[in-house]
Amino acid sequence: MNRQLVALLVLGTLSAVACGKRRNLRNEVVECSSISLDAKGTTQCLVQLYRWKVADAQKAATARMHELDSLKASREDSVWQLDAARHNRDFQNCRKTPDQVTNCLLVAGWPLSRVRTTAESLWTADLPEHRRELQACMRKRDMNLSSCLTLYYKWDSERALLTADSVARARLGGVPQRH
Repeated sequence: MNRQLVALLVLGTLSAVACGKRRNLRNEVVECSSISLDAKGTTQCLVQLYRWKVADAQKAATARMHELDSLKASREDSVWQLDAARHNRDFQNCRKTPDQVTNCLLVAGWPLSRVRTTAESLWTADLPEHRRELQACMRKRDMNLSSCLTLYYKWDSERALLTADSVARARLGGVPQRH
């Protein structure tokens, strides 16, 4: 009976040790992502440090990067909302100025990603007007299309150049226009 008791104790101890050493895959992914800049680095860390299969490491690293991006975006949105009233004032003041809204918002301290999103939203809201401007400039055969859009209608030069290029390609090869 003592032998059986000793055997059970040894078996129990080995089981406890084995369970205690069970790998925590989540911790491995978190650790590797904390020392890596991107999914590729996290993948390499998991493969080299923890002997993961490459496909599994890539999948886990990509999922972790998405998770971190979501957390970052959520934090940024929360911080942004704390100053929502100020941001609204900035936006209203910048809409009144003759300067481009983009430059005004950047000077007000807005992050570039929010400035771009806001500018694109404003552009989309005025799309029918922009189409009329484009059509008016297209009727002026003696003037460069992008110059017309920039000079007469105050289009951003990059957008005007891209639009003129798109129109030229459409005229040459029947490629659909994008404005």
